[in-house]
Amino acid sequence: MIESNGEKPLTYLSLPSMKAAIKYSLLAWLLYIAFWLWLVSGYIDVGPATIRVLGIVIVQMILFYTNLLYFIPAFLDTKNKVSYFLIISVVLAVAVVGGAFLDMYLNHLYPFKFDKFHPQPLSGYFFARTVISVMPLIVSSLISRSMQVRKQKEESLELKNKMLEAETKALKAQINPHFLFNSLNNIYALSQIKSDKTSDAILHLSEILRYVTYDSNQNFVDLKDEIKTIESFILLQALKDDNQSNIRIEIDSANGHYKIAPLLLIPFIENAFKHSNHEDKEKGWIEIKLFAYDGKLNLICSNSIGQTDVKDNTGGVGMENVRKRLSLLYPERHKLNIFTDKSTFKTELEILLNK
Repeated sequence: MIESNGEKPLTYLSLPSMKAAIKYSLLAWLLYIAFWLWLVSGYIDVGPATIRVLGIVIVQMILFYTNLLYFIPAFLDTKNKVSYFLIISVVLAVAVVGGAFLDMYLNHLYPFKFDKFHPQPLSGYFFARTVISVMPLIVSSLISRSMQVRKQKEESLELKNKMLEAETKALKAQINPHFLFNSLNNIYALSQIKSDKTSDAILHLSEILRYVTYDSNQNFVDLKDEIKTIESFILLQALKDDNQSNIRIEIDSANGHYKIAPLLLIPFIENAFKHSNHEDKEKGWIEIKLFAYDGKLNLICSNSIGQTDVKDNTGGVGMENVRKRLSLLYPERHKLNIFTDKSTFKTELEILLNK
């Protein structure tokens, strides 16, 4: 295999693709031979017709396969175009000259049964052989180019998927520490006041940790597992205060067997608890509604915000990352609307889930 300047050729056809090309091309050659035999047999006996047709087609097949399997990969794909065209010119000249003299010999040996047959001049043989010799070179070049374009698209798609997976993992890796950091802060606050709920908080956190450590390593998890983790997170937040009259939670899933990207919804819940100032029973409040029916998930998360939280409420590592993950994992399959004013922050999320 020839390489130019020590560089690998741009695109090599895979073995399965090459086998498929040879398989279908052989079928096409059989049909091509059958057509020529049908066309020529009306002017000459079957035996001589077969010899004359094979004298044309065999040369065309040699040109076709040597160009497809050797000349293009060895020279044209390595950007060694000058050598390619020089070699093709020599091969074409040999095929035309050799084929022309072969046709002259076969014409003499097996003449056609024309009523008014006049032997054509030598230039006619050369012209005819030039036309029928150039065609397989053109066709094989077009097939090779088509296969290369398809392979490049497949490689581009594979690279895009790998980049998507890597970026998704990076975003998820940022979410996990952020989420755990806030949870540990809550447990620390409970321990400072020596609350009896500290052990329950640790239990809920351990369940969340198990989910974060093991389940969230998958690209998609069961919706019921994501909802269970959300409920554990809400319970963890609720342990800080006995009075939860200003927190309204509605979670309803008709079918938890759908799949969802892990830790995708928690940043919205976390954001509500972080900025709602729900400890203030008169001004602070949280309202969370989560519904999943017929492959569609809807999350409506509303909370009060204080004057100091208006700017910060729409930012943060968690919220920014969840936006990116949504665009990467659910392109054109999600809607995210955010509404905010001086006292209220609301997010509405809709996702078309995977089964």
